[in-house]
Amino acid sequence: MTLHAAAETCISVSAANPATNDATGFSALTFTQVGELETIGDITRRKAAITFGNLCTGKTTTLKGGEEGVTVEIGVGLDRDNAGQTLMTAGYDDTDPYSFKITESNGDAVYFRAYVMQDSIRYGGMNDVVKGSYSLGLLTETFVVVNAT
Repeated sequence: MTLHAAAETCISVSAANPATNDATGFSALTFTQVGELETIGDITRRKAAITFGNLCTGKTTTLKGGEEGVTVEIGVGLDRDNAGQTLMTAGYDDTDPYSFKITESNGDAVYFRAYVMQDSIRYGGMNDVVKGSYSLGLLTETFVVVNAT
C-alpha cells in the first residue's frame, strides 16, 4: 500500500440496505454522490475503557470494553439542488440507517451503515460560502473496506 492524497475522495449515500453486510452486498447498491464535498472527518474505531478505582490501594485498573459508536462529520458547500445532499437531509428525517460509500483517490472503497444524526447550515461571514454539515452515527458492525487492487 502506498500513500495517497485525500483530494478526489468522494462520499455517496443510499437509502437502501445491502442484502449482506460485505463488499458484495454494498457494491450491489445504487449510490448517489454527495456534491460540493469539503471534508470528511475522522473515522475512528475505538473500544470503551472500563475503569475500576480500588479504594484500598488508590490505584485504577483499566479494562478493554465494547466497541464504541463512531460519529463522522461531513462538511459541504450547501447546494439544496444536489441529489446527494437532499438524500442526506432525508436521512436525518428518517429513523432508518442509510448506506454510505467513501471512494478514496486510489480507488479503495469504505462502506458502512449510519444514521444521519445532524443536518445543519452554517452561514459564516460576509466572505464565506454558506455551508452544510452532517453528522453520521456509524453502525460498527457494517464497516467494510474494499481495496482497489
